[in-house]
Amino acid sequence: MADAGSPDPPRVDPGAAINPTPATPEPRPPPTGLPEPPEPRPLVPGPPDREGSPGSEGTAPAVHTPAPSDRRSMQVAMVAVLAGVMLAAIGSGQAWATVSAAVELPGVGSARLGAAELTGNDLAPLGGLALLGLVLVVAVAATRGRGRWAVGLALLALGAALFVGAVGGAARVRTEAIGRTERGQLEGVPAGTGLRVATPRAGPLLVAAGGLLLAGAGVEALRRGARWPALGVAFRAPPDRPQPATGQDEPPWEGD
Repeated sequence: MADAGSPDPPRVDPGAAINPTPATPEPRPPPTGLPEPPEPRPLVPGPPDREGSPGSEGTAPAVHTPAPSDRRSMQVAMVAVLAGVMLAAIGSGQAWATVSAAVELPGVGSARLGAAELTGNDLAPLGGLALLGLVLVVAVAATRGRGRWAVGLALLALGAALFVGAVGGAARVRTEAIGRTERGQLEGVPAGTGLRVATPRAGPLLVAAGGLLLAGAGVEALRRGARWPALGVAFRAPPDRPQPATGQDEPPWEGD
């Protein structure tokens, strides 16, 4: 029996739930003054720099890639120049006229005494003109932009000169061969005998074709030469793979 002066004990509600686990504090948001981590940059496709390593940020440097049409235009023009030089050089060295002397022998018929050839280079220095095309190929590599217009004009003039020389030489080669024979300028053919002159057309046709190729390359250089890439870039495969990112703490030639 409790004393009359003692306080009553606390009464506990039997229906109230007792939670023995302490309450979990709510997470506080991070402070807003800290900088956010940088996002990773994607790899940029492109060739390495001049030293053979990617740029300072681990990606390939931004370089100007020529248009595929300009690249193909330069490739076709250079191939046309080389083919034109080869055709003109071969054609100018072939025989454009063959002169043979024959005499009539009573009771025997005609007898051939000698023969001589007259080449395209005997009429004009066509072979030397053709070789100038190789110099103009070097000029394409040495010039950039609008400077290649001058190279285009030179190619056009060279091609026109070869074409006119081929057509004019083929037209007058018979007369020239007879005149040189009568003046005794062709060795092996005696003057004052009956002459037979054959004029094959293979040599003039080759020179004319080479001149047309050179002139066509010159026209293309005038049209698009200012947008042509450098000569080495034109014949290099375009970049199609991204460059791997590497650190710049050590030289690229010193691997792990």
